[in-house]
Amino acid sequence: MFSAVLLAGCAANTPATRAESAPAPSAPAKSEPRTIREALARELTEPLPRKPVEAEGVLFRGTVPAAGAPELMKHPNGSTLLTVPIGTSVPITCLFYKEPIDAGAAARNIFESLMDGLTLQKVRTTAIKAYAGSPAMYLEGEFTRGTGEATKVGVIKVMVHADPVLPKACFHDELGYTQTFLDVTGSIATGLTSTATEQPVAPYYSDVQVMRVGEVPLGFQYTALFGAKTGGSILEVSTTLVSPGAPAKLVYVDSTTVEQADTAGVLVSKRYAKRVNTTTSANVSLRRQEDGSYNVEGQVDGKDTQARLTGELIGEVGLAARLREGLLKGQGTPLEAMLWVPPANASAPTKVVVRPRAEAGARAATMELGPMSLKMELDAHGFPQRTEVPSGSATVVQERLSQTGEP
Repeated sequence: MFSAVLLAGCAANTPATRAESAPAPSAPAKSEPRTIREALARELTEPLPRKPVEAEGVLFRGTVPAAGAPELMKHPNGSTLLTVPIGTSVPITCLFYKEPIDAGAAARNIFESLMDGLTLQKVRTTAIKAYAGSPAMYLEGEFTRGTGEATKVGVIKVMVHADPVLPKACFHDELGYTQTFLDVTGSIATGLTSTATEQPVAPYYSDVQVMRVGEVPLGFQYTALFGAKTGGSILEVSTTLVSPGAPAKLVYVDSTTVEQADTAGVLVSKRYAKRVNTTTSANVSLRRQEDGSYNVEGQVDGKDTQARLTGELIGEVGLAARLREGLLKGQGTPLEAMLWVPPANASAPTKVVVRPRAEAGARAATMELGPMSLKMELDAHGFPQRTEVPSGSATVVQERLSQTGEP
């Protein structure tokens, strides 16, 4: 829900049409494409056979679709490079990370590392998928090489899979093969499993939600719910947004929220961090004190933030429980609660009012989050499965793609 505040400030520009005036590079097809349009339309017509992937010291194994033997290279920092030939002039390359990643930062680093001698013209998100219960973001970067009549254009396809168990980023630098890239990387994401001796604790519930304007995807939200050792719950929410456009206007936003609530859904602690491109714009935390008040400290927009908050603050799990026991049981009265929403105001509580929207269905509601008004559809547990957020003249839709377990 807190990503709604981020959504409201996200640019909703629809990507422009790709230029088609420069010659296309060669490809190993029986007949060379004569135009960029033909090159962009290329796809593999036959399924690739599955090849085994396993090597000593590499912390994953399985099979991937490939036209030849996949190659593995382990880096000193613990990451692993996987090269998968697909029968075209350029293979698909994947980088497997040793630690969890922020999807926006990973995508930005991939594009920057590939742009030596090239000029990046624009980047756009093309799809959001859910693999192994975790989010995958697909992007395309259009670039030019050379100047004047010698200018050539290209498209780099990138997939970042922000999987907490086996995070990875894949790319393919060749015109066309868009569906092929999606199919092969999807198989890589689901066909390889971690062999690490220490595995992260699995949540008992998680979901992936896509954020889009119309049919244009902007990013995703990943939510994971764990049991706290002291009782209650721990909720982790990670959000990535990428605004489409030229590099000068391109913005990658990664945010993370971790909140702990007691068995009544009342906040015990909460941390919020946000990074815009390479700048950390927020890193602030809240903790409940012995007298029931809350201490807030950290930085927001480069300024120190300190505050003492009084009164009961509930978390998202507590809000869902109250909605489940009220609105979802047919009670027509609005639900009012105080939450701590750092993107809205880190120095004070934010009042939330949820009103039933009976004309739109039994689980439909309107949420007033400070000055914002959002339309929501709840699931049977009181968690939002679809949210509509006004953003200027556009409406940003956030809706669930996948769900694992029950909250």
